[in-house]
Amino acid sequence: MRFVSQDFYVLDNHTVEENIKDKLIGYTDEYKQKRTNQLLRLLDITALKNLKAITLSSGQKQRVAIARSLAEFPKVLLLDEPFSNLDLPLRDKIFTYIRAQIKKENSAVILVTHQPEEALRYADETAVMDNGKLTQHDETFAVYYQPKNKNIAALMGRYFVLSQEDLISNKVNLAKKQTYIRPNQLQIVDTKAKALIQVTVTNLFFNGYGYEYFAETKLGHSIYFYAKDNTIEIDQQVYLNVKWY
Repeated sequence: MRFVSQDFYVLDNHTVEENIKDKLIGYTDEYKQKRTNQLLRLLDITALKNLKAITLSSGQKQRVAIARSLAEFPKVLLLDEPFSNLDLPLRDKIFTYIRAQIKKENSAVILVTHQPEEALRYADETAVMDNGKLTQHDETFAVYYQPKNKNIAALMGRYFVLSQEDLISNKVNLAKKQTYIRPNQLQIVDTKAKALIQVTVTNLFFNGYGYEYFAETKLGHSIYFYAKDNTIEIDQQVYLNVKWY
């Protein structure tokens, strides 16, 4: 079992290379060097290999701590907010490697995080703790689209509450459907007959992937939805349907 803590435990008076080799006891010198070089490349710290750990920044120490935990891939890997000082491309690179090794070695990873996007991106299952109690444990997809309460819905990202009175027709009974809706569940449709709700657009923003539209239902409730372009104008009425999960 290996543990990467928030304290980035490393051997301060040893070099980066020595820190990694320290976790490879019992192997030949040739294998130690080969494995160390692999991890130096994986963590993008080859240029730092001869520096003593005490001279490194927090982000660099975090990389060394991760490399130490992966030197001999464990059966159980515990990660306590391990990527807090790393940029997103490096996080993806490291966790892509970890996920591949999990399957190869039949290992398990427990990731503790306060960042919902990390849970969504990396976890097969998500457990939500609230005030010391386990409030939901399920596949990550289900926790995101079928949160058990408002707190979980808010924790996992943007959402809005859809009420029965917001609907165009009473043919759909929301008591039998989820009421915490994610923006990407809303789909623009061209006619009222295909729509579940009708909204009036109040604002829009570009988010890098497309456009976020802010709108209001007939009762004045706020909702959000996404689109690839900005062809919809402010104050324009739009028909939307919901993709249920």
